[in-house]
Amino acid sequence: MSGKVVIITGSSGIGLASLQHLCRMGAKVYMTTPDEDRTREALKRVEREGREPGLGEVIWHELDLSDPRSAKTSAERFLTKETRLDILINNAALITDLGRPQLNADGLQDNMAINYLGPYVFTRTLLPLLEATATNGSDVRIVNVGSDGHKSVSYVDYCSKEAWSYKFRWSLLPALERYKYSKLAVHLWTNDLAKRLTAVKSGITLLIVHPGAIISDGAIRSLNTLTFPRFWIFIMGLMMHPQTMGAYTSVFAACSPKDNPHVFHGAYICPPNVSVPQGPNALNELKQRELAEFTERLLREIGI
Repeated sequence: MSGKVVIITGSSGIGLASLQHLCRMGAKVYMTTPDEDRTREALKRVEREGREPGLGEVIWHELDLSDPRSAKTSAERFLTKETRLDILINNAALITDLGRPQLNADGLQDNMAINYLGPYVFTRTLLPLLEATATNGSDVRIVNVGSDGHKSVSYVDYCSKEAWSYKFRWSLLPALERYKYSKLAVHLWTNDLAKRLTAVKSGITLLIVHPGAIISDGAIRSLNTLTFPRFWIFIMGLMMHPQTMGAYTSVFAACSPKDNPHVFHGAYICPPNVSVPQGPNALNELKQRELAEFTERLLREIGI
């Protein structure tokens, strides 16, 4: 990966582990977060745990996915820094709102703003640079981190702000349902974008991945809010994989050679790094169009 320029959104959990893997392979990796203090701790961890053998470079780039305007500005700022972008991994996500969903300045629920709309705008703004890099002969890839939870979403309306802010109040685990709803949006967007890239004969390879059941930094933060957190962390640790392994699918999708039968444009890759079918809702072309059309209409309304 020496000579490759990579963006990974998120500074903890699977994002941090993905960064470490790619950095150790020699890539120049941009870590994108809104908080420089949190990033500073992550960078210290990268140095402490080592960048060998590839000794790749790690650089902080400010990005706030909760505000689509900020996401666009961040991408535009990146365009002034680099003349190439080989890999974009849209990893950052709000895993749980701890039962307290919030609205951003545009009245959008945080799970959809952070997990879907922010990455959508960030990626859209970076597409010209990704295309230019591919035109120059590089193997360019976009890797979106989805979730197999998209297969069990029962509410599939993406045509209004009210729908985007659906609370799932009558669900057993409303916060988890809100997360899965936002991840289904990521799957719908990915599948729609894959077709659009194919239509224009783009050189970009777009993939979506599921990391598996991971005891990540974010999961541990959530468990720490429970009574007897050490007990729950121990129990979850028996059933879930560490975040280093959670990054395997993202890194595999980002840099495995294309002669691998599981690496192809539009592939959905799950552990142990194999392509599998997505759920019917994610493949529903009507829902893909509805989400894309409302997203573009919403962005026009807020001036993006």
